[in-house]
Amino acid sequence: MTPEQLSQTLVTSEELVYHPIAVKFVTSLSELPEGIHKFGASSGERLPKSFLCAMWGDCLRGAAPFYTTREHQLCGGGAIAAGFGSLLPLEVAEKFMIGDGKLFGTMKALRCSMESTMPFEDGEFEAQIIGPLSAMNNDTLRPDVVLIVCKPYQGQHILRAYGFDSGELVHGIAGGSTCEMVSSYVKKTGKPTFTLGDTGGNAGLSLEPDELLLAFPYDKLETAVSNLSRICRTSTMHRHTIVHER
Repeated sequence: MTPEQLSQTLVTSEELVYHPIAVKFVTSLSELPEGIHKFGASSGERLPKSFLCAMWGDCLRGAAPFYTTREHQLCGGGAIAAGFGSLLPLEVAEKFMIGDGKLFGTMKALRCSMESTMPFEDGEFEAQIIGPLSAMNNDTLRPDVVLIVCKPYQGQHILRAYGFDSGELVHGIAGGSTCEMVSSYVKKTGKPTFTLGDTGGNAGLSLEPDELLLAFPYDKLETAVSNLSRICRTSTMHRHTIVHER
């Protein structure tokens, strides 16, 4: 199936509000395909900046494929998640990341969380292409990761379809930064996951309180999509007389 077919089937079958988006990690700027514009090219800003999660959100809401680099990032977590490398030494970030009302209680906790997401090496990638899955292709714009915003019941359908023939369970990930949890972790494990996100990431993506995020390695997505028409969608529980405790 083409990216466009995968996207259309997901949207139609599950009545998704948002079309899935795709992420492609680019090792060198020289590998960027022709015709992909740079983030903020039409903004009029000399040095346009944003958050990686907000850029993903732009594509959820219709932005055409574009590429972003380290210079565009306002958030160190997003820069790390993209494989660009940290914007600041981790110790410098302590003042706004560690302590009550912040992200973690201790520096040890922050380091543990980051290590658990299997981060890329600093500078492993020079650019990230982001776009609607339907606008990508299986050639120069072949995605690495696909992100799907959905309600829990829609996510249950998609993940049930993924394991329909294999029985493979999908494990969720939570407690860290959204961008880090669905980037290097998915690319390096080669396995889909789902996350409830985090305060910053959910704000950047403009998620509703009852929405979550699925993340698929692109090469595994067709397994789920091709089985959507085969899964059970209704419970037989109503056929039974069941007793409830009160």
